[in-house]
Formats: sequence, structure tokens, C-alpha cells
Amino acid sequence: MDLQTIVSDRCKAMRSDSLKNSPQLLLGEMIAKLEAMPLKKESGEDKTVRFSFEYLFPTGLTSWRGSYDELSLEFTSSDFNDKEKPPTAEAFLKMLKEALGKTYTGYKGGDFVMGKSTPIWVANYGNSGNTGVVGLRDDGYEIIIETAEVEF
Repeated sequence: MDLQTIVSDRCKAMRSDSLKNSPQLLLGEMIAKLEAMPLKKESGEDKTVRFSFEYLFPTGLTSWRGSYDELSLEFTSSDFNDKEKPPTAEAFLKMLKEALGKTYTGYKGGDFVMGKSTPIWVANYGNSGNTGVVGLRDDGYEIIIETAEVEF
């Protein structure tokens, strides 16, 4: 075993330990929580998905710049971009499921396969920050992604 493998394995073990005491959701947990919620309103209309702050909504997933082997939800607002609308809960769930086993390229290179134990952050491509996804809430009309400042 070479030195790089030893260091990489130790870093992964340390990150895994830190996540045990973190409120941050993992990809598999986020999928399970969303699957347990009704994705449509009582009227039969689709629920949409947005973040708990401002009027921002998720637009996609990317490798998080803070640690390329972790995922980040990218975002926008209809205030900034009239062409994009909040995703439906069904489309959002599909996007999360499609990330399982998918390879993402890090900001400065490298390929990283994401899985159920991958933490979820909130940042647009090229940014890092410490905003993590810590919950999902159904208010009856939309699914709200709850966030908090989380230590890496």
C-alpha cells in the first residue's frame, strides 16, 4: 500500500467519524425522507421544492468545491433568472436518485463517485461555504430544504 492510499483512507475514516455527530443529511437519507413525503398537494398538483432561506430553489447537483467527493445542491432564484422555475418534488427526487453511483468531476479535476453516504451541501459550482442540508419539511404546498451552517 502506498503512502497516498494510507493518507486517503485515514482522511475518509476521519470524515466518516465526524458525520456521525453531524446534523448534515447524506444523499441516501435525503432520498428516504423525500420518498416518505407526499409529492403532490391535496388538489393533485405537483409540490415544488425550495430552500428555507430567501426564495431560492435547487437547480442541480455538482461536486462540492470544499471536498470534491461530496455533493452540493446548486441554486438560483426566479428573481435572478426568469427562465428557471422551482423543480417539482418528483423531479427533485429523480435528480437525487440519479446521483447515486454517478461520477462527478471535481472543480480542479478528478472523478468522484457519489453514493448513499455522500454528504449534501448548498453552493453553486466553484463555491464552497459551510451551508449544509440538515432536513426536509413538507408544508403541504411545497417541500422545503432546511439548511444550517455545518463544520466540515
